[in-house]
Amino acid sequence: MKFGAAILMAAFLALSALSAERVDVLTLPPSLFADTEVSTNVVVNRRRNDVKAFGVSMELAGSVSNSVQIAFGRDTDGDGNLAPGETALVLGWRTNRWFVEDVRKGARHFEPASATAAQRFLRMSVRTNEKFVPLRAAFTNEAGACFAALSHPAPTFLFDREWNLAKVTRRGVAPPGEWCRVDSDYRKLAIRLR
Repeated sequence: MKFGAAILMAAFLALSALSAERVDVLTLPPSLFADTEVSTNVVVNRRRNDVKAFGVSMELAGSVSNSVQIAFGRDTDGDGNLAPGETALVLGWRTNRWFVEDVRKGARHFEPASATAAQRFLRMSVRTNEKFVPLRAAFTNEAGACFAALSHPAPTFLFDREWNLAKVTRRGVAPPGEWCRVDSDYRKLAIRLR
């Protein structure tokens, strides 16, 4: 019995390791000019799209003049670049505050940043239902819980299982030391009795 339980536990741990995906994007190179931007595209949900939990974390020094954002959408033309017309969700830092944008509706939600924090962060966590539609969301930044209006019920623009590309963009010349992470968790347990 103990041997069987050990095999079952090893199989569960192996499945757990395969059931999550993490993508880290480190600081982008500096822009050559003050009025230009640098960006990089990152493939997300490359193995599967049955996401049960979706998380995004951003950290940066944060200044009035710099902007850092991460956009999500579907690369419909397959060119490896998330174009504005392919973008659905944008999270980011601009003019000393955080924002979450529903690109398709042109609606941008803002939250003030902490007046005293030297290092800034924004974290979003979205849980999906059995049809992989956003059910609830939680947001925190250096000042505490934020974006309460987007938490429960979670609006559908916060996640789409068809997204396959993320684009991190930085504007400004001051080095913000940004760092972004995207976590997709596919773990679920389904027991069906007939």
